[in-house]
Amino acid sequence: MRVLIVDDSALMRAIIREVLQENGIEIAGEGSDGSKALALVRESRPDLIVMDFNMPVMNGVEATRAIMHQYPVPIVIFSNEVDQQLSYQALEAGAVEVLAKPDIDQFNNPEFAERFLAVLGAAARRRPAALRPATVRAAGSRPAVDTASEVTRSPYSVLVMGASTGGPAALREVLMALPGDFPLGIALVQHIEARFAEGFARWLDESCALTVRLARRSDRFTPGEVLVAPGDQHLVCLDRTLALDHGPKVANQRPAVDRLFETAARAYGKRTLAVLLTGMGADGADGCVAIRAAGGTTCVQDKETSFIYGMPRAAAERGGATRVLPLDRIASSLLEAVGRYG
Repeated sequence: MRVLIVDDSALMRAIIREVLQENGIEIAGEGSDGSKALALVRESRPDLIVMDFNMPVMNGVEATRAIMHQYPVPIVIFSNEVDQQLSYQALEAGAVEVLAKPDIDQFNNPEFAERFLAVLGAAARRRPAALRPATVRAAGSRPAVDTASEVTRSPYSVLVMGASTGGPAALREVLMALPGDFPLGIALVQHIEARFAEGFARWLDESCALTVRLARRSDRFTPGEVLVAPGDQHLVCLDRTLALDHGPKVANQRPAVDRLFETAARAYGKRTLAVLLTGMGADGADGCVAIRAAGGTTCVQDKETSFIYGMPRAAAERGGATRVLPLDRIASSLLEAVGRYG
């Protein structure tokens, strides 16, 4: 793997270079701003770019957009000034992941290095695809949903979704392919820092025909609406409503996909439809097992299209996957499951 490092800090470039070279990764080149990155990509044709956000001349978002249009290559944004708007602009521009830089002393932490290298390795294996434009909606253009008739025709009552590393872009792709009058309410857990949760929900809402917002206490599933777990709180199903729970972390995660899936299995049984997407670890695997045991259906992302094939793999290996599907087939599978065909 050959990596191009782009950062306006010479110290940070040196630190990243040392981490990569210590792990046998070749440095394709180094640049101090986005315009230099564009020239270096053309000259060195790296397998991956690790790039900062805030740089002179051309920032990381502008550079990502230019590179993806001229010389598509996987890009990981790596910045200590990650904010909501820039993060989602970078993903829309074509970046495969956005990572926050740790404190400098954490670069020597084996746990950080392991995760950092795993993300870079996964990113380098991605083949950049053509960017899909966000759905454009006029104000008030969301279609009305006939709640009673739609839910009655569907064999399912709810759709629950979970993802981690690589999840924002994957979730966006699935949700963009669902119509605004999708007949089920949707609850979603994405492992994300609390400060980014609101921006994540807003980004999804602006990208698809569904209504997307952060979940609140005592929410109910509503057809055509996606409720996103707030940062640092579990989203759980209680007596056919949704609740927020600040209980202990599960698999070192809060919110945890397992908490949403397992409680959905208890509350809705065989009328539970679930999707588990890319991510490190095994969160969601036991929840998928619980949903299948209750008679529900689970769709798990396949290895080839997963950014990190950790959570989906664990679900499949534990017998929790009803279907294992590539990312671009999950939405059509959901539409078929609920009796809709697009």
